[in-house]
Amino acid sequence: MDLENEKETPFQPGYPVDPDKFKGRRDIIENINRYLLKINKGEAQHFFLTGKRGMGKTSLASYINELVKRKYKMIGVHIFNDGFHDVDSLVEQIIERLLNEIVSETWSQKIFDFLEEHIEQVGLLGASIKFNPKDKEYLKSIKDTFPSFLTDLIKNSPDKSGIFIIIDDINGLTETPEFANWYKSFTDTMATEFRGKSNVGMMLVGYPEKLNSLFEHNPSFNRIFNHYEVEPLHKNEVSDFFTDTFKRAKIKVNSNVLETMVVFSSGQPTLMQEIGDSVFWEDKDNFISDDDVNKGIIEAGLRIGKKFFEPIIDKSIISPRYKSILEKMGKNAEVHFKKKEFEDSLLDEEETRAFPDFLKKARDLNILETDGIGNYKFLNVMYPLYLLSLSLKNNS
Repeated sequence: MDLENEKETPFQPGYPVDPDKFKGRRDIIENINRYLLKINKGEAQHFFLTGKRGMGKTSLASYINELVKRKYKMIGVHIFNDGFHDVDSLVEQIIERLLNEIVSETWSQKIFDFLEEHIEQVGLLGASIKFNPKDKEYLKSIKDTFPSFLTDLIKNSPDKSGIFIIIDDINGLTETPEFANWYKSFTDTMATEFRGKSNVGMMLVGYPEKLNSLFEHNPSFNRIFNHYEVEPLHKNEVSDFFTDTFKRAKIKVNSNVLETMVVFSSGQPTLMQEIGDSVFWEDKDNFISDDDVNKGIIEAGLRIGKKFFEPIIDKSIISPRYKSILEKMGKNAEVHFKKKEFEDSLLDEEETRAFPDFLKKARDLNILETDGIGNYKFLNVMYPLYLLSLSLKNNS
């Protein structure tokens, strides 16, 4: 195999976008920038980044993390909280990431000396740090005095202006009141005992319903944050993304096929990456044709289904009774539809009888939502794209 002739995709499906390739979200970034300046003045700031699946929340958070490190000279860490449900585990994870972020700094030895009996170096030549508290009481003490721990860390970081902590995927933390109550206490202490010297920023990232859960646990929770909802990108931003990304790979795209990719992406970064990558691999002559785009979109829809849809529908909806309904939804895939119109124009008698049960299952699985008067909407535009791709594949 001639490796020099092997193509390398410029897209990043399934991964956060590299900060140096990040595009869009200028309004959110500019607004956050205003509050980052306050952190340098000793005023702790709290941000909540929310949005539906596929909107690029993690990519935006990664960009913010790089921004605070490069522009504002903060210690920035991006925590992925998947699997953690309690505050003790969260605090332990945050401290470990902070230690690994500063390990290469010349001034870090003082901090490591202080925590010496609770840390160990692991990996090749001690390349990474493991925070391993010797007893639960020590960890509980840090958790209860976390504002003091962070401000002391900043004091001992002479060339850093503050600390910025991003907690991504907060799902497990929303299940009980523990996190909401601890965080409220944390912010109150920062705002009172450490006023003027709280050079700390915290950003939580999660789905809208998780924010609502935290509010239910502690009604004061919402008032703590600057809120940002990550919504679909504008068409011109999506167009620029495809144009620039294909240009980096020295591939030409004409305006017609570009518009098709823009429409099917629906402004969702996840779809943009999947469609772009699938179309890239269909291309054989460094010029994106209609055929490349059509095949690429079908492939992208099937990929989306494998990742997000099939783990749900395989268990409850895919059955001989509902299969034909799903196929007809695929052929007529739209984000919105009216139950009565769909029944009258597309379903036969047997399918019409099964349709109410199908809709109920889809609602229970958070695939569809309804206004209660017969209007339905897919909760994510990735779903109808998958159904369309499945239908086109089965009929090709």
